[in-house]
Parts: sequence; C-alpha cells; structure tokens
Amino acid sequence: MIIYSSNNIDQFFTEMQRCTKCLLPITYPGIVFDKEGVCNYCNSHQKITPLGDDKFFDILKRLKGRSEFDCIVPISGGRDSSYVLQQMVTKYKMNVLAVTVDHGFLLPEAYENISTITKNLNVKHEYIKYSEEKVNTLKNNVRIKFRGWVKKPSINTIIPVLNSGDKTMNLKMSQFAARQGIRAILGGNVIGTSAFEQDFFKLGYMGVFPDIYWRFTFGQKFKIFYKYLWEYLKNPYNYRFSIFSEYAKGYLIFFFEKLFRPKGIEYLGFWDYNYWEEEKILKTIREIGWKGADDTTTTWRIDDAAYPLINYLYLNIVGFTEHDEIYSKMIRENQITREEALKRCLNDHKPRFKIIQKDLIDYGIHKDDLDLSINHFRFGFLNKLLKKKNIKFIKE
Repeated sequence: MIIYSSNNIDQFFTEMQRCTKCLLPITYPGIVFDKEGVCNYCNSHQKITPLGDDKFFDILKRLKGRSEFDCIVPISGGRDSSYVLQQMVTKYKMNVLAVTVDHGFLLPEAYENISTITKNLNVKHEYIKYSEEKVNTLKNNVRIKFRGWVKKPSINTIIPVLNSGDKTMNLKMSQFAARQGIRAILGGNVIGTSAFEQDFFKLGYMGVFPDIYWRFTFGQKFKIFYKYLWEYLKNPYNYRFSIFSEYAKGYLIFFFEKLFRPKGIEYLGFWDYNYWEEEKILKTIREIGWKGADDTTTTWRIDDAAYPLINYLYLNIVGFTEHDEIYSKMIRENQITREEALKRCLNDHKPRFKIIQKDLIDYGIHKDDLDLSINHFRFGFLNKLLKKKNIKFIKE
C-alpha cells in the first residue's frame, strides 16, 4: 500500500504511474498496466483507417449541384473546422456555405479566425445566432449550475454543468439547412468529429466507453441517462425550470436526435474519410491566416470559452486533461514521440487564468473557494478510484 497525505496530492500527480508507451495515468478510468507498464488502451489499439478519398469523391459528386450550395460546412474558428472548410473548397472543389452556431460561448479568437478564414477562402458565411434572451438564460444556467457544482462537486457533471452551449448545435444546423434548402451537412467540429479528439475519459468515470467514432449502444445511452438523472436530483441548485428544460432537451436529442432531424438532409463526416494529422492541419490553416491563442501553447479548443475552466477542474481532480488523451492517441499512431508529448502536455496544462478568472467573477465564485472545494472532493474521489490499486490518501 502506497500512502499519500491529503496535502501531497499534487506530489502524487507528479509521481503517478503512467503508461510507458503513451501518457495515460493511473487515474484514467478503466486503465490497467501489463508487466511492462503498457496500458490496456495501447495493447488493444487498432490503427485508425479512414474510408478514403475514392469513396469520399463518389459521395461528393452526388452532392454537387443539388441546391444553391452543395453542402454546409460548420466552422467554429477552431483548427479542425477551419481545415475541413479549406479542404472542401480547395481540394474537393465544393460550393459550400460556412455556418457558425453562435451560442454565446465563443472566444474572440474564434470570431477572428472565422472572419479571416472565410474571407481568405472567399466563402459565404452565416451565423446562427441565439437570441439575447436565450444566451442570457444559458449563461445564467451555467452560473447557477456551477455554484451548485462547487457546493457538491462531481467528476461526472463537469461537462454538462459548464458546456451548456453545444447541447443542441447539431439540430440547429440541421434545421438551418432545411430552411435554406441545402441537402447536405459536412463538418469537422459539429458533425464527423475526428476519432483522435473524442474524450473517452469524460464518460469513462461512469463506466461508459463508446467506440472510436463516439457511437453508443442503447444500453450505454440509458446508463448515461440514469447516471446524469441521479446527479441532477442530488443537487438542489438544479431545481429550476430553465435548467430542467435545458437538460431535458439535451437528453432527448442525445437519445432521439434522428427523430427531430428534418427529412432529406444528408450527414457526412469528413474524418470518416480523411486521416486526421495535426502537423498537416496546422501547416495548412496557418497558410490561410488561422491563429492560435496568445495565452496558451495548445491549438485545440482555443475557440470555446468553456474549456479553460473544464481543463482546470480535470487537471486538479485527476491530474490530467484531454491533452494527455489526444497525445496518447497520436503516440499510438506514430505522429509524435512520447518525450515530445510529455513536453507539450507540461505546457498545454498551464491554465488560461485570464479566462478562468473572468468566468469565476461572472459566476460569483472566488478562486480560493473553488480550490478548497476541489481539494475536499478529490481526496474522497481518488481514494475510491485508486482503492484497488493499493494507493491511499490520508487526511492531515
């Protein structure tokens, strides 16, 4: 039995066992190491193999000329959606309409990149803007939910509490396409997300592991539902109609999205046919004016206002973030060495404190109170998580 004091959890995070091949740590859900220290995720990894250009071109030929625009390409201002738009215009020669769902949680970097990329590619762009009333409701819901989270933290509710803006984005895009008479939606951020950028650990603590394309069985969906329902009922801060309505709509769409989709819209995932390669993506989009954020080394999710705080919570509760997961996948795919991945993680983990502090002011939470809540919660959570791994934390 290895024993740490409650005051030395940060030391544990520094020392904790990680896979000797990738970066995944002992706090990653469901992880098991073999005698060589290699994790089960590395041992079961199968190379990601997209369907390829031939099949993609065949589908695109069928889409061309069916309406004023061949398809909609969602763009968030992030790296993937910017790359998808560039490829659809320059490589695949599609007449596209670029569309952004503006739910009120985009960062300035997103707006700047959207403007620059669409202008330089000479692409028509439209915003689907939430009403001011809707944005205010969403932001107020986040404020209330996060105050409740600080009172009763849970590893399972970080995303639904803080990421209120994207629960119905797919449906919004579909409804917009139907109104415009556009018969196809192809994307890199809303539809067809890359297998590299799926965050399995965020549901893994509930014991739910979808496939690499983020597809769930009905049983997994039901498990998510009742787990979240229990989390909802445990926290009285959720007992407001606007929050209940937000969750109810999100779950209905998660379970039955196909029933709500307009008829006659075709959905095509860019990354189902194209291999995701970070170096190529960044080189391509920087040539057309895309820029990262000045306050972080990561180029991932620099457009989304929710993620600086989300990553701060995960880093301080389990000692890693989504960056450890994506770099681990890149290691398995021989896109990056383990040494380079570790170095990048150390930099990418540095919190975006300016954004975090602004969020905490908006939510009426003092950072000292947040950190105190995290420290109290992670003590019990880590003891439960690591009990079978002969690691124990004692209070001091």
